[in-house]
Amino acid sequence: MSTETHLYETNKYRCLIYAQKQTDDIYLTSCGIEVCLPGYEFHTHGRSGYHLHVIFSGKGELSVEGAHQSLHFGQMFITKPGEDTWYRADHDDPWTYCWMTFDGKNAEKYCELAGFSHGINARDCHVATDRFYDLVQKLLDLPELTFANDVIRLGLLLEYIGLAIESNQTTEAASHKERLYSTDTYVEYAANYIQANYATVKIGEVASYVGLHRSYLTNIFKKKLGVSPQEYLMQCRLKRAGYLLLSSDLPIQEISRIVGYENPLTFSKMFKSFYGVSPKLYRQQNDDTSGQTT
Repeated sequence: MSTETHLYETNKYRCLIYAQKQTDDIYLTSCGIEVCLPGYEFHTHGRSGYHLHVIFSGKGELSVEGAHQSLHFGQMFITKPGEDTWYRADHDDPWTYCWMTFDGKNAEKYCELAGFSHGINARDCHVATDRFYDLVQKLLDLPELTFANDVIRLGLLLEYIGLAIESNQTTEAASHKERLYSTDTYVEYAANYIQANYATVKIGEVASYVGLHRSYLTNIFKKKLGVSPQEYLMQCRLKRAGYLLLSSDLPIQEISRIVGYENPLTFSKMFKSFYGVSPKLYRQQNDDTSGQTT
């Protein structure tokens, strides 16, 4: 068996293909993050392994053996070996998801513990989706083939599956507290909390702070402000970054860290998707404009 790893990257897609079995019981074969284009569709037929996706923005459609269902942010779905499956991003609000693909003697058992028993390929996620995203991001940042990384990858895979199992054991009813305030009040408190803690906060922490289940907070947040809490957090970070680029001489890497992006490459990609230009060019263009008007 090949022992190589391959990392594929574009501005909307990162994928690590991993061909080293860490153990026969459970092992990682790939992982990734994809910001899907409108209508992007992927077909599988007879594909090996279990591909566990977690949706952290947008929506799409999943079809398994001819049975279709619509999915959205805050849900997770899986494709299983041998199934005839396709999934498609929504045309108006395409999803972004992360995934890990695994196999091994215990893979099916772990999937059942996570709520994906026979005939079930999708369900709500009752833990913060960014916890899954962070684990995949860590894996993508470890493409080098070393024994230490082999062990770390296996640990991150088990943590990813463990989160899915935890999600299955955490009922939404137990997470819903009595709602004593108006939806506007909850959204205002959540937005203020994000503004005050944008550099370090996770959306799951915001939901806990206001005492609501994350999926419910997302629904009322989008109705009130037109964006999800995750998108609002990104906007806060990037608006602050834009301000710092124009009002200070701080290095771009330092600004990246200040606004909550430890990886400058990730920061640069997010910044360009928001402003249309790179942080460096944004600073240069505005410096040039300022110079012309003085």
